[in-house]
Amino acid sequence: MRAIVLWGILAVASVAHAGTPLPDGPHVVTSGEGKLSVAPDMATLRLVVEKRDASPAVTKQQADQAVNRFLDALAKRRVAAADITASDLGLSEDNGRNDAGRRVSNGFVAERSIEVKLRDVKQLDAVLDDALAAGVNHFGDTTFGSSREEALVAQARLLAAQDARHKAEQLARGVSAQVGKVYSIDSTGSSNSARYRGDELGTITVTASKDVPARYLQPQIEFKERVQVVFDLQR
Repeated sequence: MRAIVLWGILAVASVAHAGTPLPDGPHVVTSGEGKLSVAPDMATLRLVVEKRDASPAVTKQQADQAVNRFLDALAKRRVAAADITASDLGLSEDNGRNDAGRRVSNGFVAERSIEVKLRDVKQLDAVLDDALAAGVNHFGDTTFGSSREEALVAQARLLAAQDARHKAEQLARGVSAQVGKVYSIDSTGSSNSARYRGDELGTITVTASKDVPARYLQPQIEFKERVQVVFDLQR
């Protein structure tokens, strides 16, 4: 029986990450994973205003006016100034070539980007409508988050540690041993990502009238933590 116990211990110990300290005596190394999925309560929008005109002054004015209209709308929705980032103006000439190969000007392009953190995700649709009405014409990625992220990460890490212990106990029972004290524990991975589920929601047009209901994807944020634990074994 002793030979079987030691063989099982060595086989399990071989999966330890490089650099992980291991005890001299009998031990078991296990990895655990903890996952939590929650609905987001925050969102970060990335938007771009792009305007074109033959006059650089007019192009700049149009871009600035669109940004100012959007910022005014955000203020009315009580979005804090600290949660808004608006870039400086980027102005360039759009040059091309005519059929004869000569350089021609296609006018000027003015561009400004805006990033908005919404601490109430329920405002998302209305703010997107505000952006369209203001003249924003490019919409980038929208990322979702939770105001409880720190607590959720800690909870997922606890679940990962519990999972690691459960696996260690299963392995120990297989070789007629018992799990002893924790020798070391390391975090080996931390991530969060948005997963989506289908839902029926009404769309809101720029004029705020109801449109035909459409299917949207509502995110769920998954917090995932991984740990590796080394336990002493008692025979």
